[in-house]
Formats: sequence, structure tokens, C-alpha cells
Amino acid sequence: MNKATSFIIGILAIGVVVVSGGMLFTVDQTNQAIVLQFGELRKVHTKPGLKIKAPFIQDVLFYEKRVLNFDFPEVRITTGDQKRLLVDTYTRYRIIDPILFFQTVKPANEQGAAMRLEAFVTSTVRNVLGKVPLRNLLSEERPKIMKSIEKEVDVLARPLGIAIVDVRIIRTELPVENREAVFSRMISALNQIAKGNRASGEKIGQEIRSAADRDRSIILATAQQKAQDIRGQGEAKSIHILGTSLGKDPEFYGFYRTMQTYRETLGEGTTLVLTTNNDLFRFFNAPERELKNRVINKED
Repeated sequence: MNKATSFIIGILAIGVVVVSGGMLFTVDQTNQAIVLQFGELRKVHTKPGLKIKAPFIQDVLFYEKRVLNFDFPEVRITTGDQKRLLVDTYTRYRIIDPILFFQTVKPANEQGAAMRLEAFVTSTVRNVLGKVPLRNLLSEERPKIMKSIEKEVDVLARPLGIAIVDVRIIRTELPVENREAVFSRMISALNQIAKGNRASGEKIGQEIRSAADRDRSIILATAQQKAQDIRGQGEAKSIHILGTSLGKDPEFYGFYRTMQTYRETLGEGTTLVLTTNNDLFRFFNAPERELKNRVINKED
């Protein structure tokens, strides 16, 4: 083989390497690709692997399959209760249709997607937050509000081949020039709410106390009535027992009552001026005889 032939073979080999290098490309598992010929769409590759294209006349554009993030600049909005806010949001999205994305987003790259999404998110945030009061953004209603924004932005982004994964408000702040006035109005509104709650609580408390007093009066009246009934029954029974006892042993009853009188009247420091014939002293004059007569009478 002469030198000319070797030279030609070498040139051909280099050409084959160059051409094959221009024909082959790799689609990574995190990417998807579209093949363009003179700017026109020719093919889409969504599965990873080694791919072939026509050299020199076809180009390849790669798009991410993974979730992409975009942090938008802060937006001035007015809430439903006329509070001015600075709202900072970020959006997570995914390119789900590279053909639609290429055809509708200009430039057909992440920068172009960010520009379109910024317009969608800004208008939607202003529209949704413009219908709700500021206090809702600071309460448990916030996740619902953000879900509403996410759904609206997703509807707008689908025709671009983009699916919205999440939209979040990462910072909500009052403009410096409005903070003092807004805080004053919020304090005044909260004071009014607190005043109304206290008045309502006082009214409910008064109703509860009135009901308790009424129930107490009813319970006491019922208890007193029952006590009087029981007391009357006890007194009747006592009188019956007393009458029965007097009938059985009148002398012993007289003796017992006299002892009770002694106990009550002859205490320390007691002075009585009575004649010795007074009936009160009959047990002092002859106690043995009185007791003996009582025992004899009882035996009879």
C-alpha cells in the first residue's frame, strides 16, 4: 500500500469519526430531547439511551425531566381588606410535553419558561389574594389559598407543556410606608373583636348564673319542704312514743323529766329561791323512798 492510499484511508477514517460523532448523541435519564432540522421539529426522545440524528443538518435540544424551581421577585398586592403587601413567591414546575414547550415558549428554554410563569403567577397571586383579608393569610386558611393559586397557575401553564408542582409564598411583608397605619387598624379591629367577645361572654355568664340561681332556689325549696315533712313525721312519731311511754310508766317519766330539769337549772353559778315544800325538791327530800315507791308501783 503506497503513501497516497494510506493518506486517503486516513482521511476517510477521520471523516467517518467526525460524521459518526455528529450522528450520535446520548439522552440522559434526567433529560428529554427534541431533534430539529433547519429549525423544524423532527423527532422527540423521552427515553434515555444512545440516539441517532442526521449530521450537520439536524440539531438537538435537551429539556429537564426533573422538577425545576423558580424564585420570582416580590410583588405588590392589595388584599381583600385593602391591606398593601409585598409578596415573595417561588414556583416548582416540570416540562411534561417538550413538543408543546418548544412550540409555545419563546425562547424555548428555562429562561423563556420563567418569563411566562412569572406573568401567570403574578396575575394569579394578585387576583386570589385580592379577594381575601390579610388575617386569612396568617391563619389555617393559608394552605387552601395557596392550593387555589397553584390550581389556577397550572391551568394556565398546561397549554405550554408545563405542569405546576407547587406554588408557595415564602415571605409576606407590609410596605414600610404602610406598616404603622396597618398595625393601628389591625389593633383597633382586634380590640373591637375582643370587646364584642367579652360582651358576649358576659351575657352568657349572666344567663348561666341566673339559671344556676333559679335551680338553687328550686333545690332549696324542695329540700326545705322535704325537711319539714320529715321533721313533722319525726315529731308525730316522737309524740306517739312519748304518749305510749307516759301510759306505761308515768312516775318514771316524772322522775326523768325532774332529772333533766336539775341538769338544766342547777348548773354552776345558779341560784334558786324556793320553799322546801316545792315539788322540785321532792327527790332531794327522800330520794330512796321515791325510787322505792316507783319500783313497787312498777312491780304491781
